[in-house]
Amino acid sequence: MNIPLLTSNVRTESDVVYVRQRARQIAALLGFDTHEQTRISTAVSEIVRNAFLYARGGEVKFSLDNDTPERLTILINDHGQGIANLPTILSGSYKSETGMGLGLLGARKLMDYFRADTVLGEGTTVELGKALPAHAPNLTPQVVARIGAELAKLAPTSPMEEIRQQNLELLRALDALRTRQVELDRLYREVAEANTQLE
Repeated sequence: MNIPLLTSNVRTESDVVYVRQRARQIAALLGFDTHEQTRISTAVSEIVRNAFLYARGGEVKFSLDNDTPERLTILINDHGQGIANLPTILSGSYKSETGMGLGLLGARKLMDYFRADTVLGEGTTVELGKALPAHAPNLTPQVVARIGAELAKLAPTSPMEEIRQQNLELLRALDALRTRQVELDRLYREVAEANTQLE
């Protein structure tokens, strides 16, 4: 069963920023950790940005799907010209000077579920999904009402605040990568020392 959370129209650049913020807020309310919040909001903003740039806007619907596994679902519709070479783009073999297609591939890598349908001359629909974390509360009517109430209280931030938030997310991701690299270097040295001793 599909439980609606939020619907938003995308007509301006500010709407793209707003949808990204809402994606992060919804992910946080559902118990996703900071890295997953970043993945979700980045994937959503890539597809919404594409709808704005190539189709002059569209509509975004956030919902909860309580099938197994329970997941957050985001449906992005536009009424543009469609994508003539969608299979080529999704295969990764499409080469573009404008960067077209990279947002679709990036979003697919960041999410657990990805589906894109297009009809030339009518538009494109992209559905993104992310399984809820194991510690997420059961999707009872009370939980859904609480999420709706929290969303109503959360005011959108300014574009500058959103840029600051994105920079913080990037710094956290880079710090995590640096930590992981240091650990890999340490493990490599230990393995090299062990091999030297065995020889």
